[in-house]
Amino acid sequence: MRLRLLTSALLVSSLLTSSAGWVVAQDKKGHGNSEHKHSHPVPLQGGTLEDVGEFHVEMVNKDGKIILFLRDHEAKDAMTDGLKASALITAGSQRVGPVEIKPAGGNKMEGVVAAVPAGATAILTLTDKTGTAAQGRFKLK
Repeated sequence: MRLRLLTSALLVSSLLTSSAGWVVAQDKKGHGNSEHKHSHPVPLQGGTLEDVGEFHVEMVNKDGKIILFLRDHEAKDAMTDGLKASALITAGSQRVGPVEIKPAGGNKMEGVVAAVPAGATAILTLTDKTGTAAQGRFKLK
C-alpha cells in the first residue's frame, strides 16, 4: 500500500512539474517576452479598437457613418486599397445592415449607416486583397 501511494505521489509530482514547464515555455512566446515586437495602439479617433486579422481596427460611429481606421501590428497606418468590409450592427433583436464599408483613402474606410441603436454591437468582416476574411466584434459608442 505504501509503495502504491509513493508511486502515485511521484507520478502526480512529475505531471505537475512537466505541465508547469509547458506554461513557462508558452509565456516566453507571448507578451512576457522582451523580444515581443507587437505594438498595442490606443484609439486615436475616439472609437473602439479591436484586432481583426492582421490589422488593428478602430471603429467610429459618427454622423451617419461607420468609419474604420486600420493600422498594422507595428501601429503604423495600413493602406486600405483593395480591402473590403461589411458590418452587421445589432442591439437586442434590432439589426442594421449589413453595412458595406469601402476604402476612403489612406488608412480609412467608410460606410453609410442609418440610425444605430443605443448600446449596439457591430460584427465586422474584413476581407484582404487575397480574399482572406477575418472578423471582429466592436461595442459601439
